[in-house]
Amino acid sequence: MDSTTFAAFVVVAIPGFFTPGPNNLMLMASSAKFGFQRTIPHGLGVTIGFALMVVLVGLGLGEVFHYLPWLEPVLKILAAINLLYLAWTLLGLKIEDQGAGERPLTFIEGAGFQWINPKAWALALSFVAMVVEAGPARFVGIGVVGLGCLVIGAFSSPTWMVFGDRLEKLLKRTGGERFLGVAMAVLVVLSVVLFFI
Repeated sequence: MDSTTFAAFVVVAIPGFFTPGPNNLMLMASSAKFGFQRTIPHGLGVTIGFALMVVLVGLGLGEVFHYLPWLEPVLKILAAINLLYLAWTLLGLKIEDQGAGERPLTFIEGAGFQWINPKAWALALSFVAMVVEAGPARFVGIGVVGLGCLVIGAFSSPTWMVFGDRLEKLLKRTGGERFLGVAMAVLVVLSVVLFFI
């Protein structure tokens, strides 16, 4: 892989990681609801899970869409159901007192969500197509794109977690925390609408 290809990957990857999407909105919502510390396993699951997904797509798993074209709409529907459920729970967001059964996502749940996240699939397929070349250099390209995703994700996930945590504290000081759940629910529903357009 030449330096121009790598630079193109970085230029595309940074906005892909940092713009709002299902992962980032879920991390922000979790951090606002449960705090930064309790959201760390979820954040690590997103970061490591996506990098692993990119590597597996590079090794050939992305071909599954070619052979099973019905799978993509099914994944979108599953992700939409998951996100709409999240939006519903956000409407009842209570900063002071979460119910006894409420908890943030675990590492495994955060990593597992990548497999039904349409934005994650779109990014993984794009990154692999952009960076991974056929031939002997293929595995080097897969390693570079996987490591690149791991590094960029290690900055992106905590950024959204800090944003959620700070937003909750700001709204709490100003008395606007009662609107936080509604605002986040609207953002999550908007993300669902966007990936169906």
